[in-house]
Amino acid sequence: MTTSSRPWIQLAAAIAAVGALIHVVAIPAGPAWYAYFGAPPGVVASARDGTWPAPVGALVIAFLMATCAWYACAAVGAVRRPPLLRTGLAAMAVICLVRAFLLPPLAVTHPELRNTFEVVAAILWGLAGFGFALGVKAARRPGLY
Repeated sequence: MTTSSRPWIQLAAAIAAVGALIHVVAIPAGPAWYAYFGAPPGVVASARDGTWPAPVGALVIAFLMATCAWYACAAVGAVRRPPLLRTGLAAMAVICLVRAFLLPPLAVTHPELRNTFEVVAAILWGLAGFGFALGVKAARRPGLY
């Protein structure tokens, strides 16, 4: 792995880890937190009503984001290598980059997406996608483990 790709992969790990933390903290923080971070109205209502969909959904998303962080950390050799490292990182890169690059065309027909939160989220997930893509290349290198 080149030293220039390491910070990008670490940034991807950090973005995913913070995303996981936000989802875990949303559970005790309540409906206002869910609403602030753009949860659908049904999820916000679930949090307000104390029903299971909001916390279960938040935990599932937190688990997925934590898994993304684990894979990125493994690509730089910071943690144990997970199964299907390159495949996982490639899938994560595609999902994050699609998430980032879909905002501009969708914002044309969906004006509610033209807000600071969505733009910042698209930029962050685009950066994470770039980092995960570099992780695929780094994981291919001999000597990773």
